[in-house]
Amino acid sequence: MRLLINTSKLRFGGAVQVALSFIHECRHHDQHEYHVVLGPGAGGVLDPVGFPSNFHFYRKSFGIVNLRKLPRIQREMSGFESSIKPDCVVTTAGPAYWRSRAPHLIGFNRPLFIYPESPYVKNMGAADRIRLAAQKAVHCRLYKRDADALIVQTDDVNERVRRLLGTERVYTVTNNHNGWFEIPPESLPLLPAQQSSVTRFLTVSSYYPHKNLEIIPEILEALPIAFQGRVEFVLTLTENEYRARIGTEIPAQVRLVGPIPPPACPALYAECDAMFLPTLAECFSASYPEAMKMGKPILTTDLGFARSICENAALYFRPRDARAAAQQIVRLIEKDDLRNALRLAGTARLAAFDSPSERARKILGICEQLIDEQRPISRLHGTA
Repeated sequence: MRLLINTSKLRFGGAVQVALSFIHECRHHDQHEYHVVLGPGAGGVLDPVGFPSNFHFYRKSFGIVNLRKLPRIQREMSGFESSIKPDCVVTTAGPAYWRSRAPHLIGFNRPLFIYPESPYVKNMGAADRIRLAAQKAVHCRLYKRDADALIVQTDDVNERVRRLLGTERVYTVTNNHNGWFEIPPESLPLLPAQQSSVTRFLTVSSYYPHKNLEIIPEILEALPIAFQGRVEFVLTLTENEYRARIGTEIPAQVRLVGPIPPPACPALYAECDAMFLPTLAECFSASYPEAMKMGKPILTTDLGFARSICENAALYFRPRDARAAAQQIVRLIEKDDLRNALRLAGTARLAAFDSPSERARKILGICEQLIDEQRPISRLHGTA
């Protein structure tokens, strides 16, 4: 099988790690030929040196996509396809913004489109609601036009995407920690030496409004005085990002390490004591299985998507409720048995997720199925 892997639109965030994991795992399936279009996100991390001769890499960046760029994307990506002549195309995170001739498998990762109950969506102002509705309409039309099939990361998202797009051609392939988490961390310390009385809470995330990182200064203020010097939040943001997005004053209890390359993430987890994710909407977050793999307790928002992924392997707090989050932080610090129970539950919960190798095998299997069906023109609804 000759496969075109498209990551051209990815610039940052968890979708980059998903793409990198898939690309690396494909090395173990050397019966196929891979042509990989690297966008700025994956291209800034992946080193083509060391890949076998059945891999071919191309760099392409379209920047922030808007309607004016769609003809250019269609033209240039169609040019890639014409020269490569793939049997199937995988766009790891959609929309792809182009219609291929070969069967096209596209990843869906748009939580705001399918979780209208999210507090982030409910609290949007009128202008933001209109903007989201317009984006949803355009993206859904593109998914219907361009995808022969879709992959999602949980069964709940699968059901919601089927309803959203009116199609049965949706496959669940769960996300997981990256293969780098199978290797003992070896990088140099990324953080200053930690005082024994301090508990570090790690959030590995780029800035997105729905991640709700703005709650962190509120949590620090809500902590009892006796605990305010015993908590640190470690964020993968730069100082400029924090000041522009969260607050001009950076609390002493917040440590900013900037973007971390995926191979260094296990070392960063090893230097922290728990994982904190106050997000208000997700299709999946690799931070959950990453924390489970590294034996770190999880503190996250009490929303359906989080519970469907973590079940009893996390401690939950009410969304946007800084006081409730602070209370759970105190519980986590004070109760050794609670931390141990969460670690054990996390280790057990990992078995529910596809391993990185299983994930790649499933995606390649879907591609082979699409090729066998020989439907190069029919899309989600069987129309040209």
